[in-house]
Amino acid sequence: MQRRLTLLAILIALGLATPFTISAQEATPSAPAGEVQQFADDTYSFSSGGYVSLFIVTDEGVIATEPGSLVDPGRAEAYKAAIASVTDQPVRYVIYSHDHADHSTGGAVFADTATFIAHHNAVDKIAARNDPNTPVPQIAFNDELTVELGGKTIELYYTGRNHSDNSIVLLYPERRLLFAVDFIPVSSLPYQNLPDAYPDEWIASLQWVDENLDFDTLVIGHPPGSGTKENVGQVRMYLEDLTASVEGARSEGLADNSPEMVDAVRADLEADYGAWANFDEWLPLNVEGLITAETSGADATPTP
Repeated sequence: MQRRLTLLAILIALGLATPFTISAQEATPSAPAGEVQQFADDTYSFSSGGYVSLFIVTDEGVIATEPGSLVDPGRAEAYKAAIASVTDQPVRYVIYSHDHADHSTGGAVFADTATFIAHHNAVDKIAARNDPNTPVPQIAFNDELTVELGGKTIELYYTGRNHSDNSIVLLYPERRLLFAVDFIPVSSLPYQNLPDAYPDEWIASLQWVDENLDFDTLVIGHPPGSGTKENVGQVRMYLEDLTASVEGARSEGLADNSPEMVDAVRADLEADYGAWANFDEWLPLNVEGLITAETSGADATPTP
């Protein structure tokens, strides 16, 4: 079986720094059932516990993403069963979108057949958890990586710091589909107080995706659902408007994170974003996270 990886791959020894749905069968009595959604003849997502994993089936094996089993330890077994409900091919690659444990935990169920891939910045963070359920990436890359398996080709890109310093996207050009986790929400505010985020660079990251990647379908890590390339520009505009509104409130003498500042920002943004999910609950947290990132230097250009 021939498997090739090209472009900027850095091999790392393990341990070093209008789709239809079908039900997935349970692998064990404790493993929760989930939902499989088909996007193309070879492209599926598995949704369970509020998390979404993309997988691509080829004649030589499966390319999978996101074990996503921190919140629900049984999810990984259910994910494995979902793949088995579609194909008898083994999982050959598991791709971590980023290091955050809620997405990367649980891949050990695929370790007997799979090679694990992530951005270079994620390797040490995953290794530091010393979690037997989360294999350390064996292949890491800096900017881009092409994965070929069974005549199928996917492209992985690092688009810069955004929701983390190691988030990557998966582009499947043949299907005009992009899988992006946590930093391109669909009609929803970014998560709470933007933990581990770099808001200014996030905007630049979204601009890079918009200008450089060609796709129609956007699959996100959670909640279950999908969007289009249009969502990229919408999230970018939201972050730009949020930043401008906070600066405007400051120019009026309103204290950072004060109720008065939050009320002013809400009044600025509600007409355009009030219908988005989590607007009422997370807007004050988004304001807090933006200011925290500024004051902590999270948006400073990293030292080479």
